[in-house]
Amino acid sequence: MRLVPTSSVPDNALLARDVLIGRADGIPLLRAGVQLSSRFREGLARAGIHAVYIEDTLSEGITVEQLVSDETRSVATRAVADAYKSAKENIVSRGSLEERTIETLSDVVERILREVEATGDAALALADLCAADGYTFQHSVDVTALGLLIGRQMLQERGWLDYKGVRRFTRFDERLFQLGLGLLLHDIGKLAVPMDILQKPSKLTPAEWELMKTHPRAGFELLRTSPVSPLVKSIVLRHHERWNGSGYPDGRQGTAIHEMARIAAVADVYDAVTSERAYSDAKPPHVGVRMILDGGAEALFDPYVVDVFSRLVAPFPAGTEIELNDGRRGIVASVPDGELDRPVVRVISGPSAPYEVSLQADRTLDIAGWESVGAAASAVA
Repeated sequence: MRLVPTSSVPDNALLARDVLIGRADGIPLLRAGVQLSSRFREGLARAGIHAVYIEDTLSEGITVEQLVSDETRSVATRAVADAYKSAKENIVSRGSLEERTIETLSDVVERILREVEATGDAALALADLCAADGYTFQHSVDVTALGLLIGRQMLQERGWLDYKGVRRFTRFDERLFQLGLGLLLHDIGKLAVPMDILQKPSKLTPAEWELMKTHPRAGFELLRTSPVSPLVKSIVLRHHERWNGSGYPDGRQGTAIHEMARIAAVADVYDAVTSERAYSDAKPPHVGVRMILDGGAEALFDPYVVDVFSRLVAPFPAGTEIELNDGRRGIVASVPDGELDRPVVRVISGPSAPYEVSLQADRTLDIAGWESVGAAASAVA
């Protein structure tokens, strides 16, 4: 399996994964196993799908492990869409999010958490291929999965601080559940922002940007009387705060921002960068990873959260097409633990191709245009 630009999909290639577009009903645009043609390519392009996973002889045997299964993604998308619909009605009536809606979302969090806990330690496919018009619902699901992955690792390594400042190594499941629910609801306040601003395909004016910046507090107010933990409300309110105090809504900095919100900040930015949005095409995973590392170096994000992220999220996951520094083209076949940016690459150009080379074994080889994650991470720390 490999990820290829929609425009470059060979005729008659087999679609390897469902193409989900964030529809409220969770139904995919195309299902895995479809034989792609020029007509399908054109339809995918019109829907804003710029890359798809295919099966072919070049990528035979390459496995792309997903953090969240297509089935869970579909169920979660429907639940988030229903929650947004309910919340919108409650905004009009000045009510709060209904308890039954919270219960449905809680079930989704438990389901995502089970899948996250069943994964290995790293190198999972996190790319979001959904169309821009389905961004909001799909984004919430992906941010939840990534945030739980980071949060689980952080809890295992150093536990959590209680309100007395005592470090605890208990009740991990409860903490992760609260983290997941907060992540799933983190953008609920965008319901209070006009749609023409949310979907504006160009840069926002200063006045529009100020209105956009009201969504964390709007989300907090929507949840104020809801039967959810203060931790959930803190994530919704603080996910745009920054380590150096440059964020919003209150310009908090450092440990004055709850640790769960600091996790949310990293997961939110990574997924936003690598997702298709009305005003920006989806960027490949390595661009998202680089943005988080650079943001850590600039003190936008908690350095420890960035460090954990860098050890969990591969810039070039399996199935990614790359170019080596000697000009050879290849597909990432697998990603080793410990050095996520030095994968095994299946070379697909030149004499004797295809064959595989290990960037861990041959230190003269690098992926063209990429600086070592290790070097960047040490700069962050």
